[in-house]
Amino acid sequence: MARFPKISSKRIIITFHSGGDLDAVGGAIALSRALGRKAVIAAPDKPASAARKLLDYTGTPYSLFPEIKRAPNDFIIVLDSSSPQMLAHLTGIQPDLMVDHHSRLGGEVAAKKVINDPSASSTCEILYFMLKPKDRLSCIALLLGIISDSANFKSATPATFRAASDLLARSAISYSELLSLSHAPDSFSERLEAVRSCASVSAERAGEHIIALAMAKSHEAHFADILVSLGADAAFVGCEAEDGRISARARDSLRGQVRLDRIMSEVGKVMGGSGGGHETAAAATGEKGSVRESLAVCKKFAEQQILSSERAKIRKIEW
Repeated sequence: MARFPKISSKRIIITFHSGGDLDAVGGAIALSRALGRKAVIAAPDKPASAARKLLDYTGTPYSLFPEIKRAPNDFIIVLDSSSPQMLAHLTGIQPDLMVDHHSRLGGEVAAKKVINDPSASSTCEILYFMLKPKDRLSCIALLLGIISDSANFKSATPATFRAASDLLARSAISYSELLSLSHAPDSFSERLEAVRSCASVSAERAGEHIIALAMAKSHEAHFADILVSLGADAAFVGCEAEDGRISARARDSLRGQVRLDRIMSEVGKVMGGSGGGHETAAAATGEKGSVRESLAVCKKFAEQQILSSERAKIRKIEW
């Protein structure tokens, strides 16, 4: 892979998707350190708790994108997303560069230059091969992003392990210490909403697999993870907040049978918004009133993929 392009602009703004996770924020930290003082990290909103923990550990300052006074010659880099719904702070703005590892299924935010590799476990993996960092904090940031987005290497490739091995050697930190850095305890509100949301759960059988559907008032991604840990093979959790959201999760054993990124891309259209993500972790956002109807569409698509898959080949989704 080619090295990161040289940028002559006086200021470089590095941003990412809403609720920035370890992959987005870890990549932003490493990239800002590589680009030097002219680079600033501008989050669209408050990053996730584990990502904030990493920002504190590395002593990395960041601003909120809406509070930055942009200049015409600013160079804007977007990491870890191309979804219009997840990049609402860029409405009316064309980024100069986008680095992302999610599959592009249509309707993405248009950037002047796009570096996209869906075969990579994470955006941090892509940035590792482009930057080849040597300083300790950059290596820790990228490695945490890789660990997080590969689900502790469940979706790793040989390239992922090559990157992780080099980064770990340069990090001067044990793997157990890294794992403690990557974990932020569940907040009280996450735990409370998970318990409350249990009353809404329904489960359907598709062959020898279980599809779980639920509604939550918040923290829908967290509850989808819990449902899979409880025994669901695929889980779809809706939320009717300011907008409509559905988070989807699937067991790694369904890899090759269910493609949540494709399902949620279609469901996003049903919701009047957009969707996408990874093969076993994805989401869609759209109109608030569309969530409950769209959960039924999620179930239908998941059933179609599970029941029609043969020898790990995915047949085309049809209504």
